[in-house]
Amino acid sequence: MLIAAADWLGLGIVDWIVLGCYFAIVFVIGIVSISKVKDVSDFFMGGRRFGKIFMMFFAFGAGTSSEQAISVVAGTWRVGLAGIWWQFLWLWATPFYWIIAPVMRRMRALTTADFFESRFHTSTATLYSIYGIIMSIAFIAAGLYGSGKMVDALTGGELSVIAERWDYQVPVYKYVEDNKEEKTGHYQWDKRQVKGYEYAILAMTVMFVTYGMAGGLGAAIVTDLIQGILTITFSFLLLPFVFKQIGGFGHLHDFGEPKKGMFDLIASSEVAEQLGREPITILYVIVLSIVALAGIVVQPHIMGVCGAGKTEYEGRFGFTVGNFLKRFCTIAWTFTGLACIIWYMGDDSPLKHSTDPNDVKIYESIRIKNSDEYNALSVDKQKEIDAIDSDFADGLFGHAAYKILPTIAPGLVGLLLASLLAAVMSTSDALMIVAAGLFTENIYKRFFKRKASPRHYLWVGRFAGLGVVLLAIVLQATFTDVIHALKIIIKTPAAIGISFWFGICWRRWNTWAVWVSTFSAVGAWALVAFKFEWLYGLGVFGLRLPETMFALNTAGEVVKIHDVWQNVIYISAGVISGGIVSLITPRMSKEKLDHFFDLIHTPIRPGEHVEVP
Repeated sequence: MLIAAADWLGLGIVDWIVLGCYFAIVFVIGIVSISKVKDVSDFFMGGRRFGKIFMMFFAFGAGTSSEQAISVVAGTWRVGLAGIWWQFLWLWATPFYWIIAPVMRRMRALTTADFFESRFHTSTATLYSIYGIIMSIAFIAAGLYGSGKMVDALTGGELSVIAERWDYQVPVYKYVEDNKEEKTGHYQWDKRQVKGYEYAILAMTVMFVTYGMAGGLGAAIVTDLIQGILTITFSFLLLPFVFKQIGGFGHLHDFGEPKKGMFDLIASSEVAEQLGREPITILYVIVLSIVALAGIVVQPHIMGVCGAGKTEYEGRFGFTVGNFLKRFCTIAWTFTGLACIIWYMGDDSPLKHSTDPNDVKIYESIRIKNSDEYNALSVDKQKEIDAIDSDFADGLFGHAAYKILPTIAPGLVGLLLASLLAAVMSTSDALMIVAAGLFTENIYKRFFKRKASPRHYLWVGRFAGLGVVLLAIVLQATFTDVIHALKIIIKTPAAIGISFWFGICWRRWNTWAVWVSTFSAVGAWALVAFKFEWLYGLGVFGLRLPETMFALNTAGEVVKIHDVWQNVIYISAGVISGGIVSLITPRMSKEKLDHFFDLIHTPIRPGEHVEVP
């Protein structure tokens, strides 16, 4: 037991040895990969030299970040079994991956912007490049935010203690309320202390930026093989041990329902209203699935997932099978969350019997949150309890692991932490490299320096990736919880994804439709997300919107438009506006359309070499 004793940051010596081995392996792969990077094709597409197994783990690793496990566990904590839909909403999209992967490979593209260039116009390629970079920033930010929270929890809160001790201050631009009754206020610059989990974010960033900038997508794909195996380990490692705390899987129902409706796959409106959460109804699942399918094809890393293989079959196999692996991991995350509900809210809760007053406060808050007492509280008190519950949910996976794993064997926390780092780094490095490719190929090369050496563009791509990551670090500071971050990920791509699907299915969809559809969808999203009070009072086009579309607080004030209707409105705005514009504006030239559709109907030949996109 001496060797397992806590040494630094709440981790034992064996934990640090495990982490050290992982860091050493990743470092060596990054160094070896440098020798294989000779031009932008090697850096942004890995030389298109990978087989089925590598592509499978690349798809799995690039699409599976630790914040997804954290968001599913957090979502399960909030609404029970229905929390699985925070990732299972992509379940219905998975069969389409088998169909779409060969189409994307046949585009012979380096980035998704090349699709918009070939199908529509240079201007739409620029639009996608900017939008794709924004998506990459949002995705990296979400991954780092969720993972940072979990790393802090895995150290037993030691990072937060260090943050308090060091007391580094950073500037923030925040809203200050002047008059609470009149709801007036102003924005001003202020300072805040760097939080513990943000130190974890900085450490993770340094690691994946280092080998990603060095070895490009090739390094990312090779490390994803190792990191994919670790991510699967991470997904299932805690599950048997947390079930042991409640007596085993068969005892899951023996404790009743600490959270009302926690075993319902579809959360009823009544349960959601009591929990203060979005009702995960059948309609909500259908709408989220449509939004997910619309957006998945234009996520910046998907072109690499489908296109870095030797032929189109490698991309098809990797994209589909890799994501099916993720669906099985999602089931493990959900049952981990269910077991944690029973454990932390039951009579034997480690929070209830803790000697730490803060743990007892958390227990009382989550007890009140799930009882009739909650509805009788003032709005301010409800917000305080919501904040405590939300913060605990974000770190739930880490809290449980920190309590359980050291009692099983030394080094398990280090293994889980290495797996966690693998999950976030495998996604972030791919997104960083793809965003760098979008900037270099479609913005820098086109508008700033058309003729330069391959080495010049290679270094531009490397520094562009660094800039993307720095912006992601700034963005993560604006997230309120992991579910909030996940909603951003789901919604962001779909606005321009509409044009991808219509572009390959309807020849009439044109350049004007891409611009109008994308901006209409984004504008509608901004309207329903931030101007909901105005919509509630005035309606749309003189028609008052049904009150059931809005969420109200106990005082009868409008809090927001339900998320399901936000999605319906913004997707509808994009489809309808784009369709109308397509019908009233000139068609694309027949020559351009024929070239594009001939391209995606021409299979990839073994050994085929593409000089340019």
